[in-house]
Amino acid sequence: MSGPPTLDPYKANLDPNSAANINLGYAALIRMNPDRTFTGDLAESFGYTDKQNKVFQLKLRADVKFADGTPVDAAAVVASLEYFRKVGVNAASWGGSISSITAPDSSTVVITNSTSNPVMPMLMSQALLSGSIISPAGLADPGKLAQQTFGAGPYTLDPANTVPNDHYTYTANPNYWNKAQQRWKRVVVRIIPDANATVQAIQANQVDAAAVGPDAGPALTAAGLQHVKAGTALMGMVLADRDGAVAAPLKDARVRQALNYAIDRAAVTKAIFGDFAEPTSQTSIPGYDGYSEALDGRYPYDPDQAKSLLSAAGYPNGFTLIVETQGFFGINIVTQAVIAQWKKIGVNVELTTDAQPPQWIANVMARKFPVTGFGYGALPTYLSSQNFMLPTANPFNPFGTGDDQLNQLLAQAAAEPDPAKQAAAYQQATTRLSEVAWFAPVARVAGILVVGKRLANIDQPGGGNLPDVLSLRPSA
Repeated sequence: MSGPPTLDPYKANLDPNSAANINLGYAALIRMNPDRTFTGDLAESFGYTDKQNKVFQLKLRADVKFADGTPVDAAAVVASLEYFRKVGVNAASWGGSISSITAPDSSTVVITNSTSNPVMPMLMSQALLSGSIISPAGLADPGKLAQQTFGAGPYTLDPANTVPNDHYTYTANPNYWNKAQQRWKRVVVRIIPDANATVQAIQANQVDAAAVGPDAGPALTAAGLQHVKAGTALMGMVLADRDGAVAAPLKDARVRQALNYAIDRAAVTKAIFGDFAEPTSQTSIPGYDGYSEALDGRYPYDPDQAKSLLSAAGYPNGFTLIVETQGFFGINIVTQAVIAQWKKIGVNVELTTDAQPPQWIANVMARKFPVTGFGYGALPTYLSSQNFMLPTANPFNPFGTGDDQLNQLLAQAAAEPDPAKQAAAYQQATTRLSEVAWFAPVARVAGILVVGKRLANIDQPGGGNLPDVLSLRPSA
């Protein structure tokens, strides 16, 4: 869709444009499969060694090398993960529990957490890019990581045949450990900003595969192209200023609830995404531990109830909000639809639209905007809670709001070894988040993978994730 701002895996994981490039050039310690199970990649085996989800151990494969020929040993892995802790976009939240990373021997890495962290397999996988391991040569000159690859993945970037923001060429890594996964001699990642142009390129056999947003769904259906979809992201509004520092009305939970009741989610979702999204009032996605089917309809469209709540809170004539959104993946379109509906209950909006995620992040973190439009990928509740529920300032909680009940539920869930009990606690946390109305979710949207005639049929387990670029294989 757009050129990746960087090829540094630890600085790239907020931008979905980066995933294909990073996973071609870098191997991760663990691989998350489309059905959300985990298998070893650079690590041959892995798991917790305690009953509180704090100590996580990985055993590395023998004789694995980086593309430059140096060994992928425990010392290299520790150095790479320490770099993640230093520069990773989500290091402070997702990896904030990590207290130490050690190498007892050349093939063993032990990650110790100060508090319970039940999602270490996913954190160390290719799904979040934080498990993608960088070679010592790359760490020696981090400035080069933005435009070169220094990994142990199946391919390496060919700078001579790469033009940033236009196309990126990768050639097979001769030192890659898993030759069966290396199905292509060359892979070219092309940047095509317009979804309709991408569909046309697939039809003309100019492109073999593309990940597109739900706004491209109707065009794919009309063209009859082979594709699969999965609920991969949430879109809506962050009601960020919960203490009323910039927008005083938002301090009252009744106002935040009113903004939720004022949204006709079904109409917005159908108008923008057709059959490639579902309306929702909650921050969790089916298949993940915090999801509760009942919460999808927690805030039915009820403008009269919204007006009543505003009056009870002291705003019978409404008020004005300053809102920011980003012109990416349809987030701005959702924001504009919500704004039109808020106007019907007397809430007027002054809107700023940013062109790219980094600009959006900078403006959000400056705390100038009490409400922002957002998109967020599907994650287990432990990870999403770091952004959504805990009092750590981040782009989805820029004012660092906290809630004692949420804190207690999340701590209980993270330390729970029984998956069923853990899921129940996370569902209670999602319910609490919905009641305090820190967000106004609108739609659970589908990511779409579309392929052309040269590729084999796409395998996708029910309820799973989209297959990634390494699973694409030729039809013959």
